[in-house]
Amino acid sequence: MRVWPTLLLAACAARTPAPLPTIEMAVTVDDLPAHGSLPAGLSREQVVERMLAAFRAHRLPPVYGFVNGAKLEKLPEGERILRRWLDAGNPLGNHTWSHASLNEMSAEAWLSDVARNEPLLEGLDPSGSWKMFRYPFLFEGDEPAKKSAAKSSLRERGYAIAEVTIDADDWAYNAAYVRCLARGDAAAAEELRRGYVKAHLDELGYVRQLTRELAGHDVRHVLLQHIGALDADRMDSLLTAYEAEGVRWIDLRTALADPFYDMQQLRAMKAGASLPYLLLPGRDVHPPPRPAGTEERLDQLCSASNSPRGS
Repeated sequence: MRVWPTLLLAACAARTPAPLPTIEMAVTVDDLPAHGSLPAGLSREQVVERMLAAFRAHRLPPVYGFVNGAKLEKLPEGERILRRWLDAGNPLGNHTWSHASLNEMSAEAWLSDVARNEPLLEGLDPSGSWKMFRYPFLFEGDEPAKKSAAKSSLRERGYAIAEVTIDADDWAYNAAYVRCLARGDAAAAEELRRGYVKAHLDELGYVRQLTRELAGHDVRHVLLQHIGALDADRMDSLLTAYEAEGVRWIDLRTALADPFYDMQQLRAMKAGASLPYLLLPGRDVHPPPRPAGTEERLDQLCSASNSPRGS
C-alpha cells in the first residue's frame, strides 16, 4: 500500500510538461502619432486605443513610443494621441522630427532634425524620460565617420540608444492589409493577420539562436513595432503568442542594461537592421538559416497589378 503515493507522484510528474524557458522582452513602438494608411472606418485615435488596451490586458510595463513631431503639422489629433500615450503610463522618445534618414544627410543636418523634435518632447514630458533615441529606418550611418559623429553627439546630448533585436518588418504588412480590406478580400486580409504573427514568432526563434551565438547565452530582447492599423489589430494576438513561447515582459531600460547592448559594431552599413545583424560582420559567427523574407510578396498582395482573388 505504501508504494501507491510514490507511483502516483511519478506518473503525475511524467505527464507534467517541462516549463518553457523564460525570454525577457521589451515592447517598443515607432512613428507616433501615426504610421501608414488606415482602412475605412478606423481612426488614428482608435489605433492607439487598441494598442493601449492590449498593453493593459497583458500587464506590460511602460512601453516607449518614438515620436516624429512633423506629423503633428497635418494631424490635428496628433498631440492628443501623444498625451493619451503618456496618460496611459507610457513614455515618449525621440525618432527625429521628420523621420530623417542618416544615410541621406550629413551628420550635422541630421542632428539638427533630432534637435528640432526636442521642444515638443520637453513640452509634453518635462521629466526628461524622452531622452531615449530610435534611429529612423534603423539607419545608423553609411560611413564610419558619420556613424561615429552621430552616435557620439547623441550620447553627449544625454540620449540612450533604443537598440532593437526583434524586427519582423511589421511595417511592411500595413499597406497590404489596408489594400486587401479596401478590395473586400477578406481571405487575403486574414492571411496577413496570421502571417504577421507567424513572422514575429519565426524571427524570435531565429534571433534567439543568433544572439546565443554572439553572446554565448540568452539575452534580453527589444521588439520593434509601429503604430499602424495591422499592429493594432494583431497586438493582443501577438503578445499572447509570445507569452506562449515563454516571453516575460520587461521595460526598455531594463532590456538595454543587458551587457549584450554594449557589444561594438565593427562596421558602418548602408542597410538598416536590428542589432544582432549589425554585429555579424567581422565576427566568427555562423548563424542558422534565416526565415524567408516577405516584403516583395507583401508589395504585390492586393496590388493594382493583381486581379482580385476569385475573379
